[in-house]
Amino acid sequence: MEDPRKSWFHIIFDFKSSVIPNIWLRVLVIMVFALLVTIAHGNNLPMNQPILGSIIPGIVLGLLLVFRTNTAYDRYWEGRKLIGLISKNCCIMAKNIIVFVPENNSEDYAQKISYIKLLIALFIAVKLQVRKEKINEEIKKYISEVQCLELNRSNNMPLQITKWLTIYFDRLTKNSSINELTLISWNQKIEEIFIAFGGCQRIATTPIPKAYSIHLKHLLLIYCFAIPFQFVAELSWWTIPVSGIISFALLGIEAIGLEIENPFGYDSNDLPIDNIGTKMTEDILELINSGSFNNSELWEGWVSLQEIS
Repeated sequence: MEDPRKSWFHIIFDFKSSVIPNIWLRVLVIMVFALLVTIAHGNNLPMNQPILGSIIPGIVLGLLLVFRTNTAYDRYWEGRKLIGLISKNCCIMAKNIIVFVPENNSEDYAQKISYIKLLIALFIAVKLQVRKEKINEEIKKYISEVQCLELNRSNNMPLQITKWLTIYFDRLTKNSSINELTLISWNQKIEEIFIAFGGCQRIATTPIPKAYSIHLKHLLLIYCFAIPFQFVAELSWWTIPVSGIISFALLGIEAIGLEIENPFGYDSNDLPIDNIGTKMTEDILELINSGSFNNSELWEGWVSLQEIS
């Protein structure tokens, strides 16, 4: 069992995943400014201005920061739920297809597997779309060359793939492979996937209003640059590290909100979409490999059983 103390200290010194790389320069500038204020105070200039602490009430700034961070985390958590819903529905649809769609020959089985793999491609397409990326080698493994060409021309890859799946389900219904109720149920699952994708698109393309972000940054800078004037008389040279600590706390909270407001990127604080997709792919491929028709001997055995019955 992992020592929780080691884990705790490991997290403390995980600077790569923290906001320190994003804010250290701003904190350093404020500390340099605090140094200049301290030097000026030591030369009997009127630097002691505690009234500056009341220019921007701390509670107001705190509420603005909390609102900013909570809003960003809501987007992060909603994105996680939507990605989870897409992954779950893809696995459910893969299970339904492999269990309930009958095969009369190896061609039917090959077609069924190709559409199950298309569900993997659907998840990858969602990932590429929210990241504003083009078709890549990852998705090419699960689609045909013709499908690859069509996706290259498409502005909405998930929509195109859901159309192919819907056409396949409709064809199965017309062939009496599945009934109307199954068709409705499966189409609802596909619609849920596409609606969840729409939610991801909304998060990815709707940033926090720029005016709010700019105003918060202005208030933060004014507040941080006012800190040395409040403490220089009482703390003297200690004003420098105290200013750095306070500015680190406030700027760090603001940076966290900025870091997680769009959770679909590659940063260490973004959602682990690639890991989620890999796990989903492994589950679906395991379903395929554990099926009754993944080799010729089992296929021939199934055909023999059908003939006997």
